[in-house]
Amino acid sequence: SSSHASAGSPRVQGVRAMSGVEELQEKVAELQKQNEILGMENEMLADYLQRDADRTGGFDDQEEMFPDMPTPMDKGKDRKTPTTRGVRPNPQRHARLPTSLTLEEKFRISSQEVEALSRDIEQTKKSSEQNLDILRALMEETDIRTAEVKRDAYEFRRDIVVGAENPRTGRTMAEKVLKYMEDKLTQKDMLINKLLMKNQAYKISIKKAEQQLKSKTETGDELQYIDFHQLQIENQQFVIRIEEANQELLDLKRRSGRTVKILNSMKKRLSSLSAEAKFLEDEIRERKAMLAKTEHDIVKVVEENEGARKEHKKLRAQSRQTPTMPQISDYVSQKAEQYELEAQKKTWDRKLEIVETAVKRIRQNMRRTLQDSQQRE
Repeated sequence: SSSHASAGSPRVQGVRAMSGVEELQEKVAELQKQNEILGMENEMLADYLQRDADRTGGFDDQEEMFPDMPTPMDKGKDRKTPTTRGVRPNPQRHARLPTSLTLEEKFRISSQEVEALSRDIEQTKKSSEQNLDILRALMEETDIRTAEVKRDAYEFRRDIVVGAENPRTGRTMAEKVLKYMEDKLTQKDMLINKLLMKNQAYKISIKKAEQQLKSKTETGDELQYIDFHQLQIENQQFVIRIEEANQELLDLKRRSGRTVKILNSMKKRLSSLSAEAKFLEDEIRERKAMLAKTEHDIVKVVEENEGARKEHKKLRAQSRQTPTMPQISDYVSQKAEQYELEAQKKTWDRKLEIVETAVKRIRQNMRRTLQDSQQRE
């Protein structure tokens, strides 16, 4: 029995120690959880006091809400006021100061913090929606400006780079450039006037809406439940119409995109065909000028031929009247004989040149032989 008691006592002590450690761990975890809760409550209370101090600019509301809690001013006063000799501070005041908030105060603070956070969230949502609307508007404006720039670049290339080029010199004609710039300025002036009129109409409509809203607020007209329900129904109908209009607008945008694409291709084709037509017109003009010149030359040649024919006829008549004059056949035979004599003269000239060169060579050889014989002697 003594051996069983000596063996069992360490086991019992170990089990008790383990159970004690687990209880301490549970207590520590519970204390940590309570500390986290108190930390969150303290943060919420600090945020509430900071917001309330920023709103009121002092500690009056804190004193009204928590009259029993000491404020920093009271603590400073307690530190600054000197204690008279024989008079001790009242320990009951420190004894009855609260160290925690009641449930009502916690609920009131938490509800006010929730309302403040809800307001902040709503304000953030509104500001983000406004920023999104502004960004959407900027993106739409950027897309519109990009399309306008592309269209202007295409029109400038079509009308100035290609259309205003002189096919002969290859330079851009200044008249067309000036006309293009004047047309663009006129379009910009018309657009400015249109936008000014639109802006004026918007200002008038905004002023009317403000006046109506002001009159409603002054008269105190309030919407009844039936009117509100009817407005909700109308709002749903308008939302459906707006969605249908947006879908139709999307379809129209797609169609307009395809149409613009086809139009651009047709414009390119038209510009190439117009350039080709202009080239053909210039070529036709040049061919017409050449044809007129050729016709003029033909008329001149016909006139000269007619004059030569008349002259020939006159000469033939004269030759018939005077038979002693030489005939054409005699002239031709004499001309042929002249050509033959000139050819013979050329051949004899070549032969004479060959003989002269041969004589020169013989003389040189003779001189060399004489010199050699003299040197030998």
